[in-house]
Amino acid sequence: MSFSSSLKSISLAILRFPLKLLVREKRAPSDPASEFNLSRQDHIIYVLRTQSMTSIELLRRQGEQLDLPLGKANDYSLSVPAKGSCLFLNKRPSIFRRNRVNELHKESLVKLLEAQKANPNTPFKLVPVSIYWGRNPGKERSFFRYFISSIEESGRFGKFLIILLSGRKCLIQYGQPIELTSEELNLELDAKRNAHKLSRILRVHFNRAWVATVGPRTQNRRELIAGIVASDPVQQVIKREAAKGKRTEQELKKEAGKYVKEIAANFSPRMIRFLSGILTRVWYKIYAGIEVNNLKQVRQMAKDHEIIYVPCHRSHADYLLLSYQLYHEGLAPPHIAAGINLNFWPAGSILRRGGAFFLRRSFRGNRLYAAVFNEYLYRLFNKGTPVEYFQEGGRSRTGRLLTPKTGMLAMTIQGLLRGLKKPILFVPVYIGYERMFEGKSYVGELRGKSKQKESFGQLLGVRKALKRFYGKVYLNFGEPLKLHDFLEQRNIDWRQSSIDQDERPDWLSNTVTALGDEINRRINAAASINSICLVSLTLLATPRQAMDKRELISHLDMLVTLAKSAPYSEHINLPENSGLELIETALKLGVVQEFTDPTGAVVFIEGDEAVLSTYYSNNILHVYVLPSLIAAIFQRHHEVTRTQVVDLVQLIYPFLHQELYVRWTQDEIGPQVNTIIDSFVTLGLLKESDNTLSAADDTDPNWARLMTLAQAVQPALQRYAISLTLLHSLHEGETIRRAELEQESQRLAQRIAALNGINAPEFFDKNLFRNLVKILKDEEWVCHTEGTGMRPTDACLLLYNTVMSLLSVPVQQGLQQASRSLQQSKQLAQPVVEDKPEE
Repeated sequence: MSFSSSLKSISLAILRFPLKLLVREKRAPSDPASEFNLSRQDHIIYVLRTQSMTSIELLRRQGEQLDLPLGKANDYSLSVPAKGSCLFLNKRPSIFRRNRVNELHKESLVKLLEAQKANPNTPFKLVPVSIYWGRNPGKERSFFRYFISSIEESGRFGKFLIILLSGRKCLIQYGQPIELTSEELNLELDAKRNAHKLSRILRVHFNRAWVATVGPRTQNRRELIAGIVASDPVQQVIKREAAKGKRTEQELKKEAGKYVKEIAANFSPRMIRFLSGILTRVWYKIYAGIEVNNLKQVRQMAKDHEIIYVPCHRSHADYLLLSYQLYHEGLAPPHIAAGINLNFWPAGSILRRGGAFFLRRSFRGNRLYAAVFNEYLYRLFNKGTPVEYFQEGGRSRTGRLLTPKTGMLAMTIQGLLRGLKKPILFVPVYIGYERMFEGKSYVGELRGKSKQKESFGQLLGVRKALKRFYGKVYLNFGEPLKLHDFLEQRNIDWRQSSIDQDERPDWLSNTVTALGDEINRRINAAASINSICLVSLTLLATPRQAMDKRELISHLDMLVTLAKSAPYSEHINLPENSGLELIETALKLGVVQEFTDPTGAVVFIEGDEAVLSTYYSNNILHVYVLPSLIAAIFQRHHEVTRTQVVDLVQLIYPFLHQELYVRWTQDEIGPQVNTIIDSFVTLGLLKESDNTLSAADDTDPNWARLMTLAQAVQPALQRYAISLTLLHSLHEGETIRRAELEQESQRLAQRIAALNGINAPEFFDKNLFRNLVKILKDEEWVCHTEGTGMRPTDACLLLYNTVMSLLSVPVQQGLQQASRSLQQSKQLAQPVVEDKPEE
């Protein structure tokens, strides 16, 4: 060992004790050995951005915890760097040092490349490691950045202050290892050339990782306001509005500045750290844990893309949970689009400093506000700031995904057309709760009570909610969607559209609608199937929301096995618990009750939980809707061929595809139906003989399970039957207007719900009927002429008969009777017009 190496070893030993007292580090990912397939036996060389003895000591500590090679100072006298050696791309910053590049790391890379060429069976791995202190992105212009900064590139005095003030906020981030045997490196080429290439790759990695983890530097708020007001798009609107003569340009500029203040976030790293500490205590008090799935791909792509998180919206806790978890997973917390209703004291100020920016519910009629908001959003995208918005617009009160509000999506595409530094990547996020934080208020709203406006008084009421226990939370990241690829798959020449930025492209409206639907399907494809959802789905399918405990256990086991044998998607999260454990969780959370008599235990839902259970059931209805539809066929049909089952499902599927955002295309339905049938046969729910399918014998417990499963799709089928019945009740030559069909369908659904005690509000949701009528038109099951109305085609009769054949006889009779009653009430309500005598 050389003298310099010995000196470094002594220095590290001296540093060890104070660092043990002052520094508490976290790492991302939490288990890099597993995520990157690393072990102590690998010849790992750690690569860091800036020279630091502190970093070497931290990697030594991490090596002990992870069972990886211990970090150590590199001995440049060796022919090949030893395992765990640390290479640095830059020298420590100094006021008097102009060239900070550390050329010694290239010499070590050359040695490694030559050793790899001589020993092809011994892979050498370079593991880039970034170390962040406090994760403060800093200001774009700040004199104090040299003396004290949150990044690792600080001088000796700055580093001392960082360890003293931010030592317990240290994050160690491991990057994707670079194997010297990879195809990107041709070992036959000159080693110096390859070393230079590796050095350049590593520098790019560290620059991008810094932005992905910490975020871009923040801009002074005064400069931000002045810059947006002075931007070309805003100035054009100001000049057009001033030309109308109602207000001067100066007045409009002042108003635009007020809009920026109303909209813009005032991001504060201190607030993020404060909220992180508070939320850690809150989450561990009210939740049994936060489970994160499928984040690896997002972490890798965050360095090269402008990330837009698009979660489902179930609770006010959504944006807090997502930002909190991203921060702790080593990713920059996003700027969040929040409704202006949340901008009340003191929540508004806290959220704004946490990265929230506020928008009004509607921009209609206010072009200046729209221009200011568009410009602010564009600047966020162009700086590389991760953004989060809820395309549903508001929280779902039914547990289903809401129809996307396409305003933010349209502004995102318009930002792309203006030109961005990074390609846009949408990251769908499914947020699942075992028990809802706002469950009590949702019950009132589900029963028709008006929504309460957010206020300080409502905020005080959260204290009571914090005394309860809410089970686990699931954050599942779905398959990312590249906006470039989506547009090109639809054959849209968006690059040509970007030339003329003043005109709104003709293709934009249909494209944002399709984009919103696709994101919703990817959110649903990452669903979490938990105990409460499964128990609710099962018990709501029974006449009195009650079931024998032993049969309930068997049914839950069957549902879990079915989800595994006929998987909905690779991103879905399935429970590993048994049916008994799932019930115990539901009992613990108070969602269900248990009653024991001499014949055995009965599990049931009662009171408000019966209403709220429809919410939980709807969370996963899309996963089981195809199995339920297949099961429903055998309620009225004794024997059916596979081909007939596939044909029937394909006939009805367009409605389910749009209503529940089911992921498969029409072409993919056939294979998926056959997969589900195979699972049914294996589970004993169906019997197959000579390509003919039949249900299990009615004395077999599997018959009851099949019939229970069939109930999940029944409310949807009844809704379809309602609109189809109204269409087929038209007299020859008679038509019905689209709006009237939607309205009459909703009225009939409300009547049927009242008569049959249906507690699910989505049963008569006007938006569902609007989508239903749209599909009838798109699939050409109705003839529609603008101004005259619509009437069913001959093909629609087959659809009507098919849907009715899946409903029980009492339901059919009740539906037809309710339809006749509605028609009679309409006739009685019409005013009598007396004939006037001829003149």
